[in-house]
Amino acid sequence: MQVELQERLKNNPLQNMPVLGFFENYALEKSFTYNQSFILIGTSDYKWAYMAVNNKKDFEVLLEKFNFETLYFANVEEWMLTQLTAMHRIEWKLTTDRYYLPDDVEAEATEKDCRPLNGSHTSYIYQHSPYKDFTSESYLKERLQKDISAGVWINDELVGWGLTHDDSSLGFLNVLPEYRGQGVGEAVFRCLITTRRAEKKPVFVNVEPHNRQSINLLEKVGLIYDRTVSWVKLV
Repeated sequence: MQVELQERLKNNPLQNMPVLGFFENYALEKSFTYNQSFILIGTSDYKWAYMAVNNKKDFEVLLEKFNFETLYFANVEEWMLTQLTAMHRIEWKLTTDRYYLPDDVEAEATEKDCRPLNGSHTSYIYQHSPYKDFTSESYLKERLQKDISAGVWINDELVGWGLTHDDSSLGFLNVLPEYRGQGVGEAVFRCLITTRRAEKKPVFVNVEPHNRQSINLLEKVGLIYDRTVSWVKLV
């Protein structure tokens, strides 16, 4: 991504955390600009159009320029949906609440045996994942290679882990059923936070609004709610 564009996105850091994160991991293929608003295109599992838009007027102009070059959209706020669906309908939509860790909140380390993962752990993570229908071994391996990860070991067994998504948000948190309720998930998350903070990068998570257990964990370690965003596929 061009340095000038990156700096302009940083003028609205909360809105654009996932935009900046995605284009640190994947090439910027095309950009559409109007005032201080942007639609940016890049490809991970799909060709995504990332929204970094400040108001309805800017969005209207940008959509005309963009001309729906892809039908996959990310970082979509609720107010954008009316304009997005004026000529298209929604095939599917995944809505999440974004939580982030403010800069002035200290990240406490964990005392559990927590270490980074690598590509050799891909099959194990995939086989024990509750998200098999939404991911693949190749995607998990890519995430392990491209960004941070953390696993907790008990008696030399990997019992819990976390990775990142393609926008650099923390995710894929999972604990083997027999080890739940023992603080393993919290340990994984604290390890991820510590690593991310050492990189001087923002800490944020997208969680489905009904996932109260995960939200409780996020709030316990200091994250706060920012906004609701969606991934949208149009037809």
